[in-house]
Amino acid sequence: MKWSVCTTGMKEHDVQWVLEQIDLWRREGAPIDGLELWEGHLEPHASRHELESLVEQLGQRRIEVPVVSGYTYFSQGPAEREKDILRIQKLAAIGRTIGARAIRTFFGHIPSAKTSPELWDESLLALRHAATIAYDDGMELWVETHYQTFADHLDALQELIEATHDCHVKLIFDPANFNPDHIDPLQVLDAMYASIAHVHCKNYHWNHNCWYRSQPVSAFDPTGDVNNAAVLRELQGRGYTGYVSLEYFGRRGWSALLRSLVECRGRSA
Repeated sequence: MKWSVCTTGMKEHDVQWVLEQIDLWRREGAPIDGLELWEGHLEPHASRHELESLVEQLGQRRIEVPVVSGYTYFSQGPAEREKDILRIQKLAAIGRTIGARAIRTFFGHIPSAKTSPELWDESLLALRHAATIAYDDGMELWVETHYQTFADHLDALQELIEATHDCHVKLIFDPANFNPDHIDPLQVLDAMYASIAHVHCKNYHWNHNCWYRSQPVSAFDPTGDVNNAAVLRELQGRGYTGYVSLEYFGRRGWSALLRSLVECRGRSA
């Protein structure tokens, strides 16, 4: 297993700033081998035809990009579905150029339990189409497990993978995203391991009565709601060789990310 950092929490900065932070964290001992790059960090380089320069900078640092993080849902009506499919097509070309394996997507914009059969089927059809486009361009589509999406519960995940395995759809397993619905992430990991291609790592003191009052804490804080140490042990026991990506957002999340980077030192991902 290898450590990476997700840059979706650094949207206010450009990719050059991100690379400088990686240089600093590495000098301080953080074992970072990869970046899960947000689409907004890549598109300026693509629009200026400067992706090769970015590839060179990544190569000089020996940084891999396992996945490009996009924001597509396939559930917000016919017009938005078409935009999502075109976006995947664009991100597949960008991802292929920088050596990424996959594009991150969401599946659905409401909880699976509140999804009508028609909306599920229409969204699934669009997701399959996008996954086929990506695969034809040498990329895969990875769905992030996330509360308040169609990929929020074990039953929904099993149905999703059963319906898309021929399109090479895989999962980004985010243990913390099961906590709002009181779901044991280890149970999901056990059932879905064969479909997990990438892992997110973050932690919270989650306020189930008032979500915005939830407080991010470092990944391995023993008082946090997510037992990431147990998740890593389970992954290691199964021979997982992919990336574990630290992911935090906002001012409160920044300090938790910095503490997590310290906790990662000497800890095999």
